[in-house]
Amino acid sequence: MVSLEDKKFETNYDIFKDLKRRVKITTKSRIIASTRLRQKHEYFEKITHLYSLLVLILSVWFISIPDPDKSFLVTKMLLILSLSLTFFTMFLGIKNYKERAGSFETNYQQLDALLNEINRLEVYPESITVPVLTGLQSRYEKLIIGNENHDDVDYWHANDELKAKFKSEISMYKVKQVFVYITTAIYPILLVLFIYLIDYFLKK
Repeated sequence: MVSLEDKKFETNYDIFKDLKRRVKITTKSRIIASTRLRQKHEYFEKITHLYSLLVLILSVWFISIPDPDKSFLVTKMLLILSLSLTFFTMFLGIKNYKERAGSFETNYQQLDALLNEINRLEVYPESITVPVLTGLQSRYEKLIIGNENHDDVDYWHANDELKAKFKSEISMYKVKQVFVYITTAIYPILLVLFIYLIDYFLKK
């Protein structure tokens, strides 16, 4: 016959194991989120530098054009490119990828410290009492509530079961990201072509 103390211990240990699982998955999710945002920041930073260099080169290259029509067209292109660069820089400032990645890094380090403490407690199961569990849960909740939450795709990547279940959603997310990266990279070319075509048809 199972005693009341044994039942309490089993209940506490089950809660402890569930807490450990949640902390582990959350930590992994935050690591993935941090990496994702850091990669976005680095990519868009390079794109911004490329745009700036392109505007500078074109400005110097077309500094004096004898044909007034061509000069006006080039001026419009450079103006639109410069404004696009300004708005793109403002957009990146609003998204704040670098700082958000740093916040996630700090958060997952704190969660990792909590996970290490949980692992140490697991060596001595008899020390897993209700007050100890309450304290661990409280610390976990504070680390979750006080920080930005990761995206679903980060959670799916962190959880092996969900990774298989949401395989198509993860693939679609990757495709969308590649599309955004490619579109952002070739945006100046598309813009110049668009302006040129509009100017061409308006003159017909």
